Amino acid sequence: MKKIIKKIASLLIKAKKSNLFIISVAIISAVSGGFVATYAEEFIDSFLDTSRVANTWNVNVDTANGEVKLAQRSCDNSVWFCDLTWRCPGLMGDGTGLLVKRANETSRQWKISNSACDTPQCGTDGGQADNLVADNTIDFSAYYPARQACKDAGGRLPTMAEIQCIFSYQGLFGSNFGYNMYWTSLEVDATYAKRVYSYDNNVYNDGKTTVSPIRCVRGW
Repeated sequence: MKKIIKKIASLLIKAKKSNLFIISVAIISAVSGGFVATYAEEFIDSFLDTSRVANTWNVNVDTANGEVKLAQRSCDNSVWFCDLTWRCPGLMGDGTGLLVKRANETSRQWKISNSACDTPQCGTDGGQADNLVADNTIDFSAYYPARQACKDAGGRLPTMAEIQCIFSYQGLFGSNFGYNMYWTSLEVDATYAKRVYSYDNNVYNDGKTTVSPIRCVRGW
């Protein structure tokens, strides 16, 4: 019995040091001949582990009070198309679905110079055909006007596949795109990025300093 109590005390001390939450359950199964048979079970969970929480935004971990607080997933339907029964899929890891902004943004350059997109703004360094990241904690203000405009709106630039999906179902998203070529988040190389023509969904390589309309999206 003393050994079991010492074991539980030891585990609790370790838990305090490592931010682990440990529950030990003691079950007294029988008393026979003055002998108390005690069995202990334990399971361990960590307040620092958010891997089991799917499709949430802004996970806040409060280890001092032993709480995990999740920000409410909210959407302003006057700004985003929030009430659709069908949505284009999100492809940037910030949600399985995609919310689309209701109005066009002002036209912007993809980048202020025809030069490579490097980390942390792009996933890899230097003209390697990857996307501007979805992470809005990154600063885009100095070199990426189109991406920064979407960040300011609470979203991001769509991938090429995302915006092609949107243009395929324009009626669901307001039918107010006009006949324009819109920036995607996809870099081609150091000089070019991808634009998609809203009229026929064709894809074009254009210099990053070209001023084009943008339609921001948001992972959901």
